[in-house]
Amino acid sequence: VFTPSANYCQVVCTYHPTCLLFTYLPATWTKEPAKRFSCYLKDSETEMLPKVDMEGAMSGHSLKQCDVQISACSPDVLIGLDMEGQIYDVTMTDSYQQCQKRCTNDNRCNFFTYASETFHDASLRKKCFLKHTNVGTPTSIKVLDEVVSGFSLKPCQLSEIDCQMDIFEDQEFSGMNITSFFTPDISVCQTICTYFPKCLFFTFFTREWQIKSQRNLCVLKTSTSGIPEALISRENAVSGFGLLNCRRSFPACNSRTYMHMNFLGDELNVTYTKGHRACQQVCTDVIRCQFFTYYPLQDSCNEERKCKCHLRMSLNGSPVEIVHGPGRISGYSLRLCKKKSSTGKTIRIVGGTDSSPGEWPWQVSLHVKLSRQRHLCGGSIISSQWILTAAHCNPNIWRVYAGILKQSEIKEDTPFFKVEEIIVHPQYKYAQTGYDIALMKLDKPMNFTDLQLPICLPSKEDSNILYNDCWVIGWGYRKEKAHMWNVHSFSCSQLKKANGLIIEL
Repeated sequence: VFTPSANYCQVVCTYHPTCLLFTYLPATWTKEPAKRFSCYLKDSETEMLPKVDMEGAMSGHSLKQCDVQISACSPDVLIGLDMEGQIYDVTMTDSYQQCQKRCTNDNRCNFFTYASETFHDASLRKKCFLKHTNVGTPTSIKVLDEVVSGFSLKPCQLSEIDCQMDIFEDQEFSGMNITSFFTPDISVCQTICTYFPKCLFFTFFTREWQIKSQRNLCVLKTSTSGIPEALISRENAVSGFGLLNCRRSFPACNSRTYMHMNFLGDELNVTYTKGHRACQQVCTDVIRCQFFTYYPLQDSCNEERKCKCHLRMSLNGSPVEIVHGPGRISGYSLRLCKKKSSTGKTIRIVGGTDSSPGEWPWQVSLHVKLSRQRHLCGGSIISSQWILTAAHCNPNIWRVYAGILKQSEIKEDTPFFKVEEIIVHPQYKYAQTGYDIALMKLDKPMNFTDLQLPICLPSKEDSNILYNDCWVIGWGYRKEKAHMWNVHSFSCSQLKKANGLIIEL
């Protein structure tokens, strides 16, 4: 697929049912210009892939296993980029903001492109192009002067269209069928429709539906008008709408379990657990597991009273068939839910207080300059030519800014350092497994001033520093969904929630 940034590529990977890793080719990719902005979604039976050096490419992991609410909201606009797709509506608007609002308030719009009043073709100036594709992402992205592109803000809960949560029992919605999935109930069907790019409404056939092969079938639908073409009376059919237009978010997960159902799919593993909730947690902890079936039957349990737990997956993330029968309990992985019971750690903080110039002189801001430049990581000065940072911050195209307080202070002529070498901890694999630490060697030594000095590292004798006060600093967010501004400082109690003490190293 094509995406405007590596971050958006990661979001696409996160919502894709089987994607675990991705590789992104940015705007600066020179080997094959036609592949710029390409986002390659990848899976692996081993959950890892060999790392191959590819200058300019960026790779990463899906966020499926993260303990925070994942959002498809992408509010940033893209100046000088044309996201191509099927154009189905063209209107005159005075600004790209109005164009984005039109896209947000149009059921079918995935993204837009706006030609400014100085666009080279006078006949297209101030025109707003609403676009969509089968997968919700552009078919290609091209650099084009005097245009602005962006995504619909429906996933940001900013649509002004009515949120239609009504369920229509014994009714089938008529429209163009997109695809279908097997789901245990209408709630899962509605969630799939909400996050499926072209789905506007759906019909679900219950287990009492007269055609056996269509029982528990969820049919996703769309129409050119954005509403069902007709309502057809169908006993044991239930219909409804996707919830993307609602002013509150709905998680792309389902924590419920279903009695007397067997979710069929590709078998990943069979293990033994004590209870179906334990089986669900095992499925959640196995990255490729999408759903499970627990067998609490006497002939499926061992001497420890643990019973068979079948971990399964499919290409589309849903069971390939749902079989009704006594005893079995099925459900889904909790990997896209906001919180998991396997951990109590918080991995994001917001708020903090403003720092003063020179208060944290060892803090540096690491920028990447692709189609646009922005802060991605922080680091600490430990000597005139070495920076300590996180191992996941390891591209070789960094710009290192020292002695700054506000991100807005960074201009095109602001001095910066380039990175000559990166040394990653040898046991680092990905952030969640630990060892997320690396050293960056600068291309030249920095001159120390009151605003840029090395951090005070503990001596060898200072080995027992548990339960001491500490501070965490960085450029973060004052509140959820806010913009990134100044250096903020946070007491350790806010990070660890343990009265301002170091409780873990």
